[in-house]
Formats: sequence, structure tokens, C-alpha cells
Amino acid sequence: MTIESVTASRSNKHYVVQMAMLVNIPESYARAILMDPDRVVGVNQELVGVEHLPSQEQGVRRFRDHTRACIWLFCVDYHNTLNMRVLESGDIKLMVEPQHSKFEYGEFVWRTQAVDSEQTRLVFYSKTRPGFWIPSVGILQARMKKGLRRMAANMECEFHGDEVCSESAWVDSTSQ
Repeated sequence: MTIESVTASRSNKHYVVQMAMLVNIPESYARAILMDPDRVVGVNQELVGVEHLPSQEQGVRRFRDHTRACIWLFCVDYHNTLNMRVLESGDIKLMVEPQHSKFEYGEFVWRTQAVDSEQTRLVFYSKTRPGFWIPSVGILQARMKKGLRRMAANMECEFHGDEVCSESAWVDSTSQ
């Protein structure tokens, strides 16, 4: 896995994070994980669980997540209700329902691009306005880089199984 770029910024209480990385798994496999909230819980260590909810909109998957985010010794547990849809571009977009969430605003977009049959570029974009305190943008950027790097490594480990990873490698994958 290779991180190509990471940026984070803050403007008017909104935080924007953009990241691009290459993962050593086929695009169809990466996309299948990102489209399934239960599988995302398996590769994203900050997600504790998801509850599937009914949706009134055609083509929209609605769920409530439980997240535990930590920076050093400070941790915050929160829930967000999200609506997931696939855009005409093929991007996977998640929008927060603020009335049922800890975020006052939240937009998350994943783009998957096949580089070749065994490698995928993941492009992540988020724009959020959390309803809780967030430390400096630099700390947020480092935390997001570490979390997304761990998630990508876990996706690779899930795909390749014991041939490439042991369970300890899943946890240690962010040491760089």
C-alpha cells in the first residue's frame, strides 16, 4: 500500500480531508468492502458497529454507526446516521443525517479506480462539521492518515489472507 497524498484543512468550522492511496487488491474487491457497512467495520478499527435502518429512498442504504475515535489518551464515542448511495460517476457517497448524529454536517466520498488487475487507487474526500471538539488540523491530518492507512492495510490483509498478513500485521501496519 502506498499513500500518494493527504491534506486536511479547516474553514468556518468545517473540516476537509482528502487522501489518495494505492492498495494491492482488485478494484471490485475494494468496492465491495466500501459498499458494505458490515465489512467496513471489519477493516476500520474506529467503527465499533453498524445498525441497518430502513430507507425511504430508492438506491439509498441507511445505517447508524458507532464510532470510537481516539487521539492519544482522549477518546470520543459517537453515533451517526448515514445515507449511502452510488453516484452516476460511480463514486460512493455517504451523507450524515444531522438530526440523528453527532455531526452537524458530514459528507464522505470514496472513489475506486483500477490501476491494473491487482492494484486499486482509493480516493477519499470528507467535509464535516463535528458537534464536538477536534484538535488542530495537523493532528487531524495525522490521525486520518493513520486510520485510513490501517483500513487500507486491513483490506489488503483480508484479501490476501495468511499468505501476506498475520493478525498482528493488521494492527502494526500503521507504524510508518
